[in-house]
Amino acid sequence: MNMKKIMIYALSLLTFGLSSCNGFLTEEPVTELDTEKVLSTYESLNKATLGAYSALNDGTWYGAGFVLSCELRAGNAKNPTNTDFTSGRYINEYSWIYLDSSTSGLWTYAYFVIAQANNIINNVDGKETIDVTTQDLNNIKAEALFLRALSYFDLLRTYAQPYTYEPQGLGVPVVLTVDKDARPARNTVAEGFDQIVKDLLMAEELMDDEYVRADVTDAYSAVSKPAIWGLLSRTYLYMGEWQKCADYATKVIECGQFNMFTESQLPNVWGSDASDGGEVIFEVFGDQKNYYNEYWEDISWMTSPSGYADVASTADLRDLYEEGDVRGSLFVSHKEAPDHFWTTKYKAKDPTARPSYANIVVIRLSEMYLNRAEALARGAAIAGATADNDLLTITSNRGASPVTATIDNILLERRKELAFEGHLVYDMARTGTSLHRVDYQGAADAKDIEFPSYRWALPIPKGEMDANPNMVQNDGY
Repeated sequence: MNMKKIMIYALSLLTFGLSSCNGFLTEEPVTELDTEKVLSTYESLNKATLGAYSALNDGTWYGAGFVLSCELRAGNAKNPTNTDFTSGRYINEYSWIYLDSSTSGLWTYAYFVIAQANNIINNVDGKETIDVTTQDLNNIKAEALFLRALSYFDLLRTYAQPYTYEPQGLGVPVVLTVDKDARPARNTVAEGFDQIVKDLLMAEELMDDEYVRADVTDAYSAVSKPAIWGLLSRTYLYMGEWQKCADYATKVIECGQFNMFTESQLPNVWGSDASDGGEVIFEVFGDQKNYYNEYWEDISWMTSPSGYADVASTADLRDLYEEGDVRGSLFVSHKEAPDHFWTTKYKAKDPTARPSYANIVVIRLSEMYLNRAEALARGAAIAGATADNDLLTITSNRGASPVTATIDNILLERRKELAFEGHLVYDMARTGTSLHRVDYQGAADAKDIEFPSYRWALPIPKGEMDANPNMVQNDGY
């Protein structure tokens, strides 16, 4: 089955468990279930929920492309100039060269997860048995709501102008039921964000505070109550809802489950499975047996000088770190390209594997402090918390000098702390920040990109435009 041929008009697919990722699951997920069986029992729905996670690891999403495109477009990353040392991937992303026939592949996989989530959400109720409680059902429904919300959040960041700039502009279709004959039109950006918030608030209400999915190797690769809070904080940040952003960041910070990585810990925490008491709140599990991961397209292979090495860091980023800041040490060079430096945030879980794979951190504690610091600086209030102290929590654990919590300094700390984690280009969009690059060797017209511009929203894929007569393309494409 060629997953790239799945379009939105095929949202009735019920092959929930196409993953065969032995590392993520301790039990194989169900594969190719017929509708009646999928929707009939808690066991099948629970396995369907497990399968819904797997597409996050596709090479077009957190498995590589979504994160790396962000870093390349924003000026943190570049294509190495030593082309004999690389494979030539990610050139278009670096130079913002996008057409409807050459755009992000996120659309297909995000809507596939949405279809999976919709079937779970709409059919899980009423499946109680002597061994299955209402709370058991609510927990997996909450997971599906989170996955649907995350999918829409990433779709809107990719294919629409930011909420803070054009909330009534074209977003993406909000599809809440499965209908193979549907040809949905685009909802507004505001309608999309409203649905994300609605899903996450319902997930928060439904999920048990102590719920931990038992049948995964890495508990942090499954949805938890703090993961829901973390995504709510991020969503409200993107909406400019400062008090709500701060409130939910505080829930995570004060829940007692997470602690900042120390200066000595930070270089050694990347790529491997998360451990209790660290910063990781939610991550995507990297596993070479994952159906959706496209063999040699994994992010660890793209950012390693021992792999394809197509995405290196820029001097624009590295020069931001003062001497002694441990974050400046999270880069590695190679004897054949000594003037290039690659991020070490995607170290291979198994360095002997060819290709290699790494876990991808999606939400962690540092972001919550940064979210809250920005919200506080923009007018929110949390008893006992200040933006200066939240920034000090970051810098004091990185060997960096304290900084005053101005908006510019907070955004700079976000760039330094969250580099190569898929944030910067979207932070620039939501704050209306134009792009200006110095360490740059791409297409001349992409060195500097002003905001606003049509280019901050990528084109809807041609396959979707051809299949759906109600779809409207973004301006400029």
